Amino acid sequence: MNPNQGNKPKGALKELWVGIGMTVGIYLLGLLILLVFSGLFFPYLLLAAIALIVIPIVCFTKGKTRMGQGALIGLALNILLFSACFGIMITNLGG
Repeated sequence: MNPNQGNKPKGALKELWVGIGMTVGIYLLGLLILLVFSGLFFPYLLLAAIALIVIPIVCFTKGKTRMGQGALIGLALNILLFSACFGIMITNLGG
């Protein structure tokens, strides 16, 4: 019997994936809003930008460092995906 069987290390890997999942979920929600209600895209964009900045701050202040790290990774993924999609749209508009 292992004495450390019930002890989990502080900031498990699951929390990292939860942080990434929250922020990528925000991005996927934006795609759904863009496809269904295109008029709500800019208000969504403003709210999503605020949420993507606030989520890591809240996670770090509550002591969930792994979830905060996951949220920062997800924020970086959101920036890269949004930039890539915006670039594809702009190049297709040129002709």
